Amino acid sequence: MVGAGIGGLCAAVALARNGVEVDVIDIKPDNSVAGVGWGLRTNGLRALREIGLLDDTLAIGFPTPPLSYYDQNGRHVVDISYGRKLDGLPNNVQLPRLGFLEMASARALELGCNIMMATTAVDIQQDDAGVTVKLSDESSRRYDLVLGFDGINSQVREYLFGQKYVPARSGGVAWRAAVPAPDSLKGALFCHGFGGKVGFVPLVGGMMYVIVTHHEPGRPRHDPDAFAEIMHKTAREMMGDSEFMADAIASLRTAKNVAYTPLNTIMVPYPWHRGRVMIMGDAAHATTPYLGSGAAMAIEDGVVFARLLDSDDTLYDVQTKFMARRYPRVKTVWDWSLKMMHEEFDSATPEALERRLAYLVNEEPAAIDYINRILESDY
Repeated sequence: MVGAGIGGLCAAVALARNGVEVDVIDIKPDNSVAGVGWGLRTNGLRALREIGLLDDTLAIGFPTPPLSYYDQNGRHVVDISYGRKLDGLPNNVQLPRLGFLEMASARALELGCNIMMATTAVDIQQDDAGVTVKLSDESSRRYDLVLGFDGINSQVREYLFGQKYVPARSGGVAWRAAVPAPDSLKGALFCHGFGGKVGFVPLVGGMMYVIVTHHEPGRPRHDPDAFAEIMHKTAREMMGDSEFMADAIASLRTAKNVAYTPLNTIMVPYPWHRGRVMIMGDAAHATTPYLGSGAAMAIEDGVVFARLLDSDDTLYDVQTKFMARRYPRVKTVWDWSLKMMHEEFDSATPEALERRLAYLVNEEPAAIDYINRILESDY
């Protein structure tokens, strides 16, 4: 398994529960993550329950009420549902990313997985009987299968396809930071302003993560030391001179570990495999975060693949069945996430912002209900 992120660790757990011996490598020295959280809807929680990670996930999570939208002056616009509550599960849980990675890593180790951080695959050579991987510690190991969960800049994808499929700029960026939450924040609150939004999402322990999304032309190189100030300035410009959530926005100026992420995307067409090497998660289908489902799609990938692999089918039949189940689902999520991002950014002028707010009230709920029902369907 190349990649010890959310998708890779969940896939490792799923496979190990079926008796598969799994090595996990990751280029990072550890799983420290810039201060961000993430959300998981019912479909992702169902997948975690299937591999025995649900209870530990809920223990560190924060179930949230419907997502509330406000305009930049603090006027409530609309509440957007995360979908129906099914199977006795919350329909959305906010999680600390680092806490989840630590929990999933611990479970993978308990199941016998071997996790090697600060390790890369220097060379991959496959034949009909297996795959030989030369690691950066100069050792060589033989495997039946290599799975690349190594993210949007995937090394394994490049091995399979060269530069045929590379990340593309979507035109949007996201800033994220963890700061203390006001006592009044009970659920995810998004303020739609000029050309984007500022979101406030509670986490356990009295913290919240703040997210700012907006259109950013070109490829500017921001000084990491200035991230906090740039994030604060961008949020203030979206909100105009409004005092709504002003104290929370002001706290961004002293935020530590601000994450700046150009919202690049990639959608690799069928197939995601060549012989005994395969990509999944963001390596195959990185999307924008507008349906809160990027991580869930990666988790589903690993769970579905482990389930199919635990059969008498040939590897090729498993891979073909996997693609038939996964590709239409992740492509729908990918398309709608990108569509919703561009609709959000079309709000840079006062007139455009009014049109956007009217859309949120009159059309967005039906669109969200449609995608929620897709997410609620079997993965």
